[in-house]
Amino acid sequence: MQIQDSHNMPGMPERRAPVAQKPEGESAAITDSYTPQAASKGKDGAGNWFTKILDIRVPTTTPQITPERRDEILKLIQPGDVILETNNAYPGWQRFEKVTLNSDYTHAAMYEGDGKFIEATTGDPSGKGVVRNDLKEYLQGNILVEIIRPPYKTPEDKEAALDYCRNQLGKPYDSDFSLKDDNSIYCAELVYRALDSCPNKIDVPLKKLLSKEAVAPDSFEQVKGGQVVYSDNSNFWKNMASHYPVALGALGTATAGGMLLGPLGAAGGFIGGLLMSICVGNKIQTGNFGLTC
Repeated sequence: MQIQDSHNMPGMPERRAPVAQKPEGESAAITDSYTPQAASKGKDGAGNWFTKILDIRVPTTTPQITPERRDEILKLIQPGDVILETNNAYPGWQRFEKVTLNSDYTHAAMYEGDGKFIEATTGDPSGKGVVRNDLKEYLQGNILVEIIRPPYKTPEDKEAALDYCRNQLGKPYDSDFSLKDDNSIYCAELVYRALDSCPNKIDVPLKKLLSKEAVAPDSFEQVKGGQVVYSDNSNFWKNMASHYPVALGALGTATAGGMLLGPLGAAGGFIGGLLMSICVGNKIQTGNFGLTC
């Protein structure tokens, strides 16, 4: 992978959670980079308990993306580019990607052009998995972004990849993360299949997910001949450290509970403190008191 110069890109990262949108015709505008009340849609459109757990919002010290960073991304990105993203307010997705696929990014999408991108997400209120969204409105919140330019050999290759993504609009999200077919699609799979549809196919390395093969968001960093044109250099361990105030709150209540009631009090204090720290922190950062915002 070749890295194109960018002053915001000191080096290649080792590796999004989906976002909620409000409808606007066939596309949608994104609110606060991810509010999953209407999310967690499985292949059949039903709520999925596992993705609901991943959708818990945890307060973070990661600053929100600045207008300067957003403008730089919008200036650099071109149609056919791959967008990698992770939202530090949703560590559940980050842990899932790291444990299963050793990935430091949690979401992948493809930029269509004219300010729009196409993604497979659990976060659309319509319940659709593959949707078209506005990139400028998406670039909000506590997110880290990387833009990769695949090695298209011809204009026809790029158009074929974009056409594949357009033809998937409206398909459900694949909560099974399976590559056996494209009846339902998860985020990285959409981009993987788009690049595979090029007349000059672009090979993307696969990883093992339990007993099956899967494509991870950071798999696109390994594409031979690809260029990283922008990167915030997401790192899983730094992302986890951004939640230290929540951990301190839980430890404080665990200590108090232990002093008063012993081991059971410590356990109860830790769980209660953890939940309270999350809810209070979310109230401060989003205005909503709860686990999902």
